[in-house]
Amino acid sequence: MTARTASPSPPPLFLLGAARSGTSLLYKCLCLHPDAAWVSNWVRRYPAAPRLGVLNRLPARFPKARTAVWFGGGGNAYVYGTPRRLAERVFPMPVEGEPFFNRHGVAPPGGDDTDGPSTLAAAVASVTRASGGRVFVSKRIAHNWRVPRLVASFPSARFVELVRDGRAVAYSLSRVDWWESSELVWLPGTPADWHRQGMDPWELCARNWVAELDAIAGGLGQVEPPRRLRIAYEDFVSAPTDVLDEVAGFAGLPPSAEWHRRLATLSFPDRNETWRARLEPAVVRRIETFQDSHLREHGYVVG
Repeated sequence: MTARTASPSPPPLFLLGAARSGTSLLYKCLCLHPDAAWVSNWVRRYPAAPRLGVLNRLPARFPKARTAVWFGGGGNAYVYGTPRRLAERVFPMPVEGEPFFNRHGVAPPGGDDTDGPSTLAAAVASVTRASGGRVFVSKRIAHNWRVPRLVASFPSARFVELVRDGRAVAYSLSRVDWWESSELVWLPGTPADWHRQGMDPWELCARNWVAELDAIAGGLGQVEPPRRLRIAYEDFVSAPTDVLDEVAGFAGLPPSAEWHRRLATLSFPDRNETWRARLEPAVVRRIETFQDSHLREHGYVVG
């Protein structure tokens, strides 16, 4: 028996962060690591069959296809505006995988859990074994609201929080096609519902960042400091390899020259300043009104 087989797997790693903070890019970069395990589009579709994690082994055999499908050929975590071919839709790829968590006893935020924590733990272990990985990595925006539930299932779990300037987040959120119809956790209904009632669209975008940061802070307050790590989006895009090495070491993913070669094929454009050029000063002031204390706490506004 090899040392790799005999040694226990490190605990799962859960990525947290407000929507549009760069968590999807961070997630997919970590999933390029040969020792990472993750929920694929196949396990999302068939959540009762976690052993479909075996399909996670395929992308490494087709590196060009993996870069094209996972990253749009570069550093894009999402690819909008173009239909995806069947071959791209069936190619194994890391996804958020909410049906997987729901099937194994973790309800959507605000719902009631139906099963005990052992169901999820066993399913995660099955995905990890089948994929040939050692560290299960998961990114799901809903995790922001259920850190205590994840800790109940995985008492030794580790958490990474990615924080981005709330003004950039609000601008980015206003431009994605799924935002208007998304169900808000902190406010009943969807943005479209509240817009019809006359609420300022920028207030919703701004307050969503605040609500998610508060949910994360509340959940991580129950996690010992050695098991949580906070990184800034700005640091991630300016020195991606350094930040990813830090996160990998924290997660228990070993150094990997192969992983570095994979990362070298990607680009990491800094999209954090677009809002400064495209938002009217009055809109920026409205956003800052709702985000003021949190922008100051994280060093985005001083004085």
